[in-house]
Amino acid sequence: MQHPHDECDRPLAERQPNRPRRGRAPQGTPAARAHGPRNAAACRSPEVDARAVALRRDDPPAGPWVLHPPEDHRRSRRPQRGEGARPARRRTRSVPALEWSEEDVTERGGLRAELLGGGIILTYLVCLVTTTTEGVHNLLFPLYLNHYGFALTLIGTLSSLLGVMRLASRLPIGARYRGSRAKGQQLFWLVLLLVSTSGYAFVHGDFAPVVAVTVVHGFAFGALGTINLAVAIDQSGGRRAGAVMGWYTAALSAGYALGAFAGGAFADRIGIEATLLWLGLTPLAAMLAVWFTPPIPESERAAVAPGLALWRRGLAAFLGIDGRVWLAFAIVLFLNVLSDSTDTFFPLYGTAIGLPVAFVGVLKASKSASATIIRFFAGALFRFLDYRAINFWAVLLFAASTFVIPLIAGPIAGPVLFVVFLGAGLCRGILRVTSAATVAELRAEGRDIGLSSGVYNSGLDLGAVIGPAAGGVLSAAFGIPAMFQLLAVGSLVIYFAVAFSSRSGRAALTPSFGAKVSIDRSP
Repeated sequence: MQHPHDECDRPLAERQPNRPRRGRAPQGTPAARAHGPRNAAACRSPEVDARAVALRRDDPPAGPWVLHPPEDHRRSRRPQRGEGARPARRRTRSVPALEWSEEDVTERGGLRAELLGGGIILTYLVCLVTTTTEGVHNLLFPLYLNHYGFALTLIGTLSSLLGVMRLASRLPIGARYRGSRAKGQQLFWLVLLLVSTSGYAFVHGDFAPVVAVTVVHGFAFGALGTINLAVAIDQSGGRRAGAVMGWYTAALSAGYALGAFAGGAFADRIGIEATLLWLGLTPLAAMLAVWFTPPIPESERAAVAPGLALWRRGLAAFLGIDGRVWLAFAIVLFLNVLSDSTDTFFPLYGTAIGLPVAFVGVLKASKSASATIIRFFAGALFRFLDYRAINFWAVLLFAASTFVIPLIAGPIAGPVLFVVFLGAGLCRGILRVTSAATVAELRAEGRDIGLSSGVYNSGLDLGAVIGPAAGGVLSAAFGIPAMFQLLAVGSLVIYFAVAFSSRSGRAALTPSFGAKVSIDRSP
């Protein structure tokens, strides 16, 4: 039989006679039939093992062909080839499993039962009560001073003294923290917080006692903030850091809101001094929770060189702080510089562009509410998103939300500002969780957490001091609108400078969109 392309392939076949052409059998091959295979041997039936059985119950016994025919009167045959690697990868979850490892699972029902049995709920209650007391104090302290005729400059100075004493407490208390003696430290500082809050009702506005009570109150609250964070991290062991720190920061935020609400409601009915006296007793509930909290075992610590002076040991410990702690410090410093400067000067700017005072309050409330709500869901969010990418973009968006405030004007300024403040609150809430969880991860690596907790919390206090002061200086020099933009850009530059100053900080900062690196991982 002559192939239809023989004429076209003849020149090539003459040059390469040994190479078979498409559609034409090579030399020496028997002539093909009109239909069927060239070699009659191919028509032989293959030998079938007698033990072969039907592949389906209703199929006929195995005949000459073991495989089923492509189609029959019942159904089409499914592919005989097994699933390959690529379809199997498509069916798997893109995010790796973020559950705890087998060695972390206890007989009582897993890591969650272990955390609950370790008293993490009681620690959340202690944090809630502590910030509730502070929320009452923050609201009524300037009103108390004004009631006794303190000048505005003196009110501002005493308010700044609170922040300075909180800042002064962080590093010494963090360096002295030990898990085995945390309960005694918490009880001691809770007693001082109670005395310093209710004590305003007994000093009756005398200057020297007011200063003394203010100093004790600021130092006691700063010490409790440092210890409570370290206790929560020690109880979790650094595992499920995103969820644990999400609920921790949510308890702090909820306490401030509850204290402000209760303080205002009681002050309208029973007066400022009586409110400070009775709501100042709320640390009693925290003392009860601390009393029932299970003790924390002492963690392993690095050996201390004999004969080394105390200040040298402290300096060596300070210089040995991990770069990730400084990254968390930079995050909360960045947050509070922008937040406190905005909270201080935006009411002036908002009323100047024609916004009602009530709407300015709504904007601030929306920012606080969104920052609180996102913290409850942060643990679930970190199961699916890389926390480094969240950190990177949340920092940029938070700075952008401050930068664009002067650019919003006209009849749509109100709704647009509402969206901007809502987004700023979400960024602030998620950054508080990621920064605290970054510190908590060090505990999972077996490192001491007390000094790291002090450094982290000092960033909050330092930002609260720098923000309003820098905002006032820049506003006087360039105006409030330019102040928002200058602080946004300057804070962002300082943040990235600190973040890129160490290798571990750069590793924690670099966003990774391919592989999900969860902050909820277990050791």
